[in-house]
Amino acid sequence: MKDSCDLILALGGGGARGLAHLGALEVIQDADLPIKRIVGVSIGSLLGALYALEGDIRPVQRTVMEYVGSAVFQAHQEALYGARSAPDERTLPGFSWFGRVMDYLRANRAFHRAILRKSLLPGRVLEDVVTHLLPDADIADTRIPLTIVTADLVKGRRVVLEHGPMREAVRGSSSLPGIFPPVDLDGKLLCDIGVFYAVPAKVARYYDPGTVVAIDVTADLGEYRGGTALETMMRMQDIGGSLLREETITSADIIIRPEVGAMEWMDFSNAEACIEIGREAARASLPEILARVGRCLAEDTSQPSTP
Repeated sequence: MKDSCDLILALGGGGARGLAHLGALEVIQDADLPIKRIVGVSIGSLLGALYALEGDIRPVQRTVMEYVGSAVFQAHQEALYGARSAPDERTLPGFSWFGRVMDYLRANRAFHRAILRKSLLPGRVLEDVVTHLLPDADIADTRIPLTIVTADLVKGRRVVLEHGPMREAVRGSSSLPGIFPPVDLDGKLLCDIGVFYAVPAKVARYYDPGTVVAIDVTADLGEYRGGTALETMMRMQDIGGSLLREETITSADIIIRPEVGAMEWMDFSNAEACIEIGREAARASLPEILARVGRCLAEDTSQPSTP
């Protein structure tokens, strides 16, 4: 079989919305489609690493669901974000995750924390997540080849990792800049590049030949309602990230877009619903994927064999 018949999966970032990856991966796996490599950013790097290690999505789903429902994770959620009894305007489709950051900045104590400390929130949450979910393994030691995409604050560059400590790489790829502290790895300060590079389709394309399937779990921008100078600057950052995503995602051959925009980036309370939305989106794209792989296989069998 030609390598170009294999799939290269680009798993994007989006916080809790990324749980939709688990549903989409299930549909792709059940269709017995060959996967050449997984490329992940932010939560896409975490879930991609879990799947790449296991090689079977269903144990991964059980592991993630058990952890999300655990007392340890719920305690972290409560401590960081507090209980939410009803949705507000920040849960509407397209409203940026920066809306919750504004809550912290409006509080005087958190404002001083933002100025004087390395991050608004402690890094122990991400450390706990990766310690509970991932083994102490190397990125290169997976059943399915894995690439983790992150950013280096020191050099100001995108970083593409194919080997090295998996836990540190995933933490770096998931550390929202300014929200969680960057991760020190080999002289680099790694942070989440997903604010501007939410779907790593362009990196996935570097592994050509292959059919790049991108799973985009970002939310639409929505309309701007006006606000403070800081909100205006954040809005422009959102616009920049959206424009860059539109440009880079064209590197994908097929784009799966689960309808998860109405879910808040830190709200893991609807995990099963999010996974089901991922299944639905992948099922809708499956005929296109099968047709593309089928054409590739037909071309492969039509070629004369090399003596």
